[in-house]
Amino acid sequence: MDRNRRPANPKPCFNFQRGNCKFGARCKFSHEPSPLPATQPQASTSTWRTNRREERGPPEDRLREWKRLLDLSYSNSRPTRLSTIKIQAAYDRFFILALELMEGDVGASQETVKLMAQEAGLDFLKGLIDRQIPDAKEKSTKVTLWLKQIRPLFQLLTHKRVVDSHVLEQQKAVICNFIQGVGCRRMKTLFDFISDLLEAWSTLPMAKEDEDGVSACELSLSVLATMIDCNTSNIVDDNYDHIVERLGYFVQAAHHSDDFSKLQAQKHIQYLRRRLQVGDALAEAELKKNIPVKRAEFVMQKDLPGQLSAQGPRHDNDHADICDIRILPTHEEITSKRNEYLPTTDPSRFHIPGIHGRLDREFRLLREDTVGQLRNAVSVQLEAMRDPKHKQDRGNKNNSLRTYAYEQAAIVDVDFDRNQGMDLLVQFRQPISKKNAQQRQDWWGNSKRLQPGGLVCVISENASVIFCVVSDRTIVTHGQNGKMKSQGQAEDSSERPSLSNDDLFAYVHLNLAEARPNDIGQALRWFRDVGPYQQRCLVEFPGVLLPSFQHTLTALQRMSKRSSVPFDDLLAPTEQNHDVGDEAVGPPVYTTKTGFSFNLSCLTNDNAILRHSPRAPLDPEVLSSHSTLDATQSRALLNTLSRRLALIQGPPGTGKSFTGEKIIKTLLANKAQADLGPILCVCYTNHALDQLLVHLKRDDVNIIRIGSRSKAEELEETNLRIVARAADRTKAERSSLWELGSSRDEAATSVKTSIQKLAACQALNTIRNYLHEFHPKHYDALFGKEGEGGWQEVRGDPSQLFGQWQRGGSRDKSPPRDVDILLEVDLWGMTNFERTRLMRFWLRELRDPLITSIIYDYKRYEKVKDEQQKVSRDVDLRCLHESDVVGVTTTGLARNLDLLQKLRCKVMLCEEAGEVLEAHTLTALLPSVEHAILIGDHLQLRPQIANYDLQSTSHRGAQYSLDVSLFERLIEPLYDTDPRLPFDTLETQRRMHPNVSELIRSTLYPSLDDGGAVAQYPRVRGMKRRLFWLHHESPEDQENQHDAITTSRTNTFEIDMTVSLVQHLVRQGSYGPDDIAVITPYLGQLIRLRRQMERLFEISVGERDLEEIEALDLDGPDENTAAQPHNPPIIKRTLLKSIRLATVDNFQGEEAKVVVISLVRSNNDNRCGFLSTSNRINVLLSRAQHGMYLIGNANTYRHVDMWAKVLEILGRDGNIGKELELQCTRHPETPLLVSKADDFLRVAPEGGCILPCDRRLPCGHSCVNRCHHEVLHNAVKCLEPCPRPKKGCLHPCRLVCGDPCKPKCDERLEGLNITLQCGHTVSSAFCWQAQNPSVIVCKEMVNKTVPGCGHTVEVFCHTDVSADSYRCGKICLDPQPCGHSCRSSCYQCKERKGGQIVNTNHGICKQKCGRKYTTCRHDCCQPCHGDAECPLCPLPCEVRCIHSKCSKICHEPCAPCAEQTCGSSCAHAQCTMPCAAPCDWVPCSKRCEKTLGCGHQCPSVCGETCPAVAFCQTCCSEAVKSVMVDFIMGMQYHEIDLNEDPCIFPDCGHFMTKANMDGIMDMKAHYEISAEENPTAIINASQPFSMDEVKVCPTCRGSLRNIARYGRIVRRAMLDEATKKFIAWSQTKYSVLANSLLDIHERISKTPSPQALSQNTRPAKLRKFSTGRMKQLQLIQDWVDGVRYNDAIKFWNQLNRFIGEVRKEEQPFQRVHDFVQHASRQRKTHGTFAFDETIIQNKGHLQACSLSLKCDIIVISDFMSLREKLLAVRPKLKLDFSVQMKDCETLVGRAKMSKHPRQEAEAHIYFAQFCAFSRTLARAEEESVDKAEAGTDKLKKQAEGHLAAARELVGKYSSQTRGLMAEIEAAEKMIRDGVFYDTVSPDEMRAVYQAMAMGFLGTGHWYNCQNGHPFTVGECGMPMERAQCPECGAPVGGTNHIPVQGVQRADDIDDLAREVGRMEIH
Repeated sequence: MDRNRRPANPKPCFNFQRGNCKFGARCKFSHEPSPLPATQPQASTSTWRTNRREERGPPEDRLREWKRLLDLSYSNSRPTRLSTIKIQAAYDRFFILALELMEGDVGASQETVKLMAQEAGLDFLKGLIDRQIPDAKEKSTKVTLWLKQIRPLFQLLTHKRVVDSHVLEQQKAVICNFIQGVGCRRMKTLFDFISDLLEAWSTLPMAKEDEDGVSACELSLSVLATMIDCNTSNIVDDNYDHIVERLGYFVQAAHHSDDFSKLQAQKHIQYLRRRLQVGDALAEAELKKNIPVKRAEFVMQKDLPGQLSAQGPRHDNDHADICDIRILPTHEEITSKRNEYLPTTDPSRFHIPGIHGRLDREFRLLREDTVGQLRNAVSVQLEAMRDPKHKQDRGNKNNSLRTYAYEQAAIVDVDFDRNQGMDLLVQFRQPISKKNAQQRQDWWGNSKRLQPGGLVCVISENASVIFCVVSDRTIVTHGQNGKMKSQGQAEDSSERPSLSNDDLFAYVHLNLAEARPNDIGQALRWFRDVGPYQQRCLVEFPGVLLPSFQHTLTALQRMSKRSSVPFDDLLAPTEQNHDVGDEAVGPPVYTTKTGFSFNLSCLTNDNAILRHSPRAPLDPEVLSSHSTLDATQSRALLNTLSRRLALIQGPPGTGKSFTGEKIIKTLLANKAQADLGPILCVCYTNHALDQLLVHLKRDDVNIIRIGSRSKAEELEETNLRIVARAADRTKAERSSLWELGSSRDEAATSVKTSIQKLAACQALNTIRNYLHEFHPKHYDALFGKEGEGGWQEVRGDPSQLFGQWQRGGSRDKSPPRDVDILLEVDLWGMTNFERTRLMRFWLRELRDPLITSIIYDYKRYEKVKDEQQKVSRDVDLRCLHESDVVGVTTTGLARNLDLLQKLRCKVMLCEEAGEVLEAHTLTALLPSVEHAILIGDHLQLRPQIANYDLQSTSHRGAQYSLDVSLFERLIEPLYDTDPRLPFDTLETQRRMHPNVSELIRSTLYPSLDDGGAVAQYPRVRGMKRRLFWLHHESPEDQENQHDAITTSRTNTFEIDMTVSLVQHLVRQGSYGPDDIAVITPYLGQLIRLRRQMERLFEISVGERDLEEIEALDLDGPDENTAAQPHNPPIIKRTLLKSIRLATVDNFQGEEAKVVVISLVRSNNDNRCGFLSTSNRINVLLSRAQHGMYLIGNANTYRHVDMWAKVLEILGRDGNIGKELELQCTRHPETPLLVSKADDFLRVAPEGGCILPCDRRLPCGHSCVNRCHHEVLHNAVKCLEPCPRPKKGCLHPCRLVCGDPCKPKCDERLEGLNITLQCGHTVSSAFCWQAQNPSVIVCKEMVNKTVPGCGHTVEVFCHTDVSADSYRCGKICLDPQPCGHSCRSSCYQCKERKGGQIVNTNHGICKQKCGRKYTTCRHDCCQPCHGDAECPLCPLPCEVRCIHSKCSKICHEPCAPCAEQTCGSSCAHAQCTMPCAAPCDWVPCSKRCEKTLGCGHQCPSVCGETCPAVAFCQTCCSEAVKSVMVDFIMGMQYHEIDLNEDPCIFPDCGHFMTKANMDGIMDMKAHYEISAEENPTAIINASQPFSMDEVKVCPTCRGSLRNIARYGRIVRRAMLDEATKKFIAWSQTKYSVLANSLLDIHERISKTPSPQALSQNTRPAKLRKFSTGRMKQLQLIQDWVDGVRYNDAIKFWNQLNRFIGEVRKEEQPFQRVHDFVQHASRQRKTHGTFAFDETIIQNKGHLQACSLSLKCDIIVISDFMSLREKLLAVRPKLKLDFSVQMKDCETLVGRAKMSKHPRQEAEAHIYFAQFCAFSRTLARAEEESVDKAEAGTDKLKKQAEGHLAAARELVGKYSSQTRGLMAEIEAAEKMIRDGVFYDTVSPDEMRAVYQAMAMGFLGTGHWYNCQNGHPFTVGECGMPMERAQCPECGAPVGGTNHIPVQGVQRADDIDDLAREVGRMEIH
């Protein structure tokens, strides 16, 4: 016996099944694969997943195992027999595991596909196709290959996570293209293998589950469909044709498979053939391209589109294929005179047959209805622009097109936002003449013009046009925030251009409607126009929103391109088929599964089990008997489930929505069994969609709504955006979004930069630079020739010279020369026209390359943005898959078509389908839809369109009938050759009373039945009849006005009659706000009704109030409460809020108990307008439940057939007449007839009748009003005296009966003597208090001590201050850490409990800081800021003299008065010094000899300004006489002997004796004093800064600056004060500049390096005419890119101005010294003004000079870092830094002399850095190597010497030179290695500058070190700790308020004086 022989039925080898059997063919166990079910892809996948579920491990374990398999590479190895089995097992495991991973974590599945699309994964595909398939010879091997490798691979490629994912689109395409291979080699190998397998399928083990192999065909075809879409060129590849035909043969030959799999396979074949037919058409077009067409052969009534037209295309947007048509019209289309091609309703005349022709027709007609109106309006406006006469003659035509035109439009600015794209700021002339800004603002706000999102266009008289959308950034007025945010921050609108603020021009922000390259280029060319002036106009299309039609039209184009419209055999059959039965329609594909049936148990109300399927239908009667559905609803539901395209007609009130909800409920109950996916519910309006979704949500259906315009609060949380926001993204999605976001930012930045360059392209500097680069001869002619050494030959001001050239030249009419010639000739010899031509050429050369660059970057931006949106929608798709129902409007569906096409929903339900345009319905038919349900009524409203010439009711429009819906076309086809589909009609209405329903039953619905309780509806309250037509013959307003402009109509008689009737109905009290509806066909009538009803008020019962009152009544009344009148809750509301008001078109689907209809039209021509069609009449007459009342002229409507029948019915029953009969509910026998509005007031003024009311009021008194309803009766207020008694007393109630009694008697009782518990007595109290004295509160005021805080407070006696709730109101006054006492109330700071303070919190001190400034007399007025530095004084400066006053802010340095005369003088002496210098006179002490106006002698001192008469000692008032003027002796004014001691009178109004004021001013310190205490001579030496402050009035601190007597003292102090301000200001300004330089440094370092453009294309700005250091910077600027160092150069100029402001000559002491010297030279003064110049502080000037050199270093360092990269494409640049090095040496010397080591060290470092720069440049520029080496060695030695000096300074003064050591090391590296970078960061330098500024606080006291440098100490005035001078390191500070030796207090400097020296006055 052969030992290797296997038994007959060997057991399976488990090692083989696991992929690792080592015995191979010698194994005694079976290596036959176990057969797996092979059904359709979806079913087989599901079964396979179920069988494998238990074998799976955790997702991460499977992914890790799969990655390990990836690491194995078998494709290139040479296998042995043993390794072949291992390889096959690994391959099996690889593909099976990959498919398993698709069902796990989303992120893991995405990573699997991404890795498979890389080289390692593709190796497995290559090994499968290139090796394993060719090696598979045996049948068993082939079966194993299919089951374990090919089928899992195919299932993975068609998995919804792969097909639907935007993230994996690229990877999917890579895999499919790799499978296809070069020349389709791999694809042929793979599908030939599958075809061979299918031929032998019946002999394979899989045939047990799938006898014919249809599931394998379906899966293969699905993969093939995926592959053909991955590459557009595949549609012309013949290999696909052969494969499709071969697989199609197997599908057709299958007879034993279930219908479901076969239908799915046929669906794929149909799609593939359509795609391949497109390729065939392309091929044919290519073949026919050169074949001449004989136009005469086409004899047709309609001129075909595009190239098919006998006359050729009409314009550049006329194409035979709608995919090539732009949505918005082009300028050629606008100006075209030929009519557009519009397909008619006859399909036989379409230029394209089948579904393509149907899509073509709907696209063209819908575009004509929307875009055609825009095209015509723009054409009219263009004609008006070209011909002003036409503008006058066209009359109101423009208004009829609903457009607004704004003249003188111009694009004045362009911006770019990463979210909104390009933003155009358009300026146009104000359309209103009102000059008042508020009027303009109101006009723009009320007109609703140029609303965000509105469509506009800008047109030019040369027919150029750009369509735009109004941006959210558009604002009406300043201060209004636009909706758009940039970079997460709201945009400041305080200075933004607006619509109303400018009186001449308005400004609007626009976004391009279509960001096409031509539109972008046109907009940018208009922005920077270089041609002759073109008149432009902005045209607005009010109410037109681009998304309302753009997305639908785009969706139709995509559908036409992809050829994937379901039910095309029914929608657009290619063969004539009249009546289509149920068999032809066929069931939904998903119902054809074997054994499938619908479980209808969810519909039954008795838990009966009912089932239905197309093969075994259920009897409708059975369903009706077990559910709430009637017979017709049951039949419609069952037929709907059995038809793939189901139509349900629902007449008014028959329950269309109810039936639709039951259908959805049934489908959801069978969702899992049928694998339906989400159900797509589509409605035309948001209102209808909200109604449907709300009902479903209340049934706990999981819904998601797409779109943000829902008004239903219940649906807020179901919006897709909100749901998706809470969902998680996968790692792959986050990564893709980050990468795309970065790319988008990069593209947006590039566009924005180019736009900025474009904005500056016409600037003179740009032109100069352009000419210098490209036309040097022209440059030399206009701006001078550059000679050797960089010197410039200048011919005056360049801008003036250029302007002269532009304006000059002869203006003869000789023909201009071409530009090519002008580029070579002399500029100054050109004519003016030639100069203009050349100038425009230059500007175009500058502009056009930038525009090209912007367009390129914009396209890149748009592409990345689209990709980003696609990836972000993957989360949306996952959320939608989790829902049961997805709701969307037709417009929202078209907008989100890409997303919804991946949703794979099989059922689409459309409500109100009769109102939906066929184009919108077609877009809702997604490729995955297998079951479409259309519910509507074609006899009600048709779809609304704008163009009357396309309507079916128009004579011209009948041939197009765009307003015929797909629903109507399928039920009532226009042609006998068109298919007529079966439909179901609901026949039982449950809305209208039979009297009302009879009107539509007799005219439209003969089989309509009345169901439910409609016959038992109650009568209409207040009316005799429930149905009536009030006939009148009052003409409509339009007839009287003869105004043909307004399309809407009004009728005043009907308005008044309607309002009166509605008032009467509301007064019945039986109808709520939703019960009464007023309907009118015209918007104008509705507006007037609304306005009138808003002004009228009615009384009604408030339902909520009634419920609350009833609830309170249940609790019972309080027995201690007085009796109250019974007043039911009554509310007052406007009449408008008591009813519903709508137009006919907006009331479809709605209903109301009572409907009042205003028909409006009443004219002699019997024109009834809108109501001439049966559809609108049907809607109008079918809204009422209980009753309906029509008001109109019956004669106007009688000629319309349906109206005639209605009038006949009404006349037969007596329901028409000229008088409407009312009925009083209390007196029904009283006749009440009304025929006009005033009759209501006459016969029923209060809703009843004219009789008196005979009902008793609730209080028992009689009602005095007319008969009225119970509601008004209950609202009557009884005015009789109140008879109700009071409790506890006999006082009568003084109110009327209708008012509620007061709960307590409030009669005031006098003469009482009641002793309270506290011991106090009261004599007067209210009656209710006297009844119970214990409730009387004692109001006596007493003093009490509050426990805890201890404050004594005066309170009412009854107040308990010991209670924890008592709040002590005393001021706290506790000291705070800041030094202030707390000024808050005690209770605000302290918490008391049990008489103790348990918590104290004073909070933040809010008092005024109050610290005194040492530079002025002011205090810091900021809120307390603790230890923080006080800001500089912000008050106005008080410095003034007799000549002028300072106009600056107090902290800014004052300029000393330059006048040479001083105001200090009298008859006895005079000052000879200039005004600003301290006086050199001895003030006179005698009494003034002048007389006042009263005749008495002046009471002041000689030389002073005399006071007012009110201060005369003799005749002044007693109050003035009693003023204390001698504080030493305590004497009053009247006691003073003015001859001995006259008074001083400052400006503040206070006054005192001369002796007192002299003491206050310390005259002894400045003058020699006589025995009489009068000054006699000046003290020679006057030390500078010897005064603490400028003296002030001791009473009010008022100024004494106007007192001449103290001129020497005051001017001395003012000079010190000015110096302090100067020092403070200079230090503050330096700090700001230093930080600005750091900011500029950061910006330069972060700016991307300039592109290495060639010299011919690099734009640059022209340098200015500068010399010295600035010239070197400008040379660098121009050489790099012209813009990189703009900020640095501007800063350099600003800093240079500051250097001039802080130089020595600008210091106050120096300027005063100069004034004195000038006066001395003029011999105008006898005194001298001298000081020691060596001690003047120079720190401010040294700091500024150092900062200036630092600015140069920053620019040059950056330049050196870029130089090597740009050197190859830039010209040679010669730089000279000798001036900088000289300035460094100067700075070293000055800093060393004034002992400022930091500035000295900085200068040394800067010198070394400039040496490093020079060395690097010298090596590159010097031709002689020896000479270069010698020069660089010299520079190196100089640099090393300066760095050594800097190191020494840093070592000696480490704290003063913080941060400089790093700069020294960087400079050394520059010298050694030539590396240029910064080692000290800007943040570190900011810390250094902040530390330096701490030496100059705003308050405190100042000291000078022994070297004269100032420093500050605390508020007490003396130092408390030892330290070092922050400038030179000298010892400063001290201990215990005692300074160290050598430190002097600068009493007068305090805050500032660090740059002043000693002064002496002689």
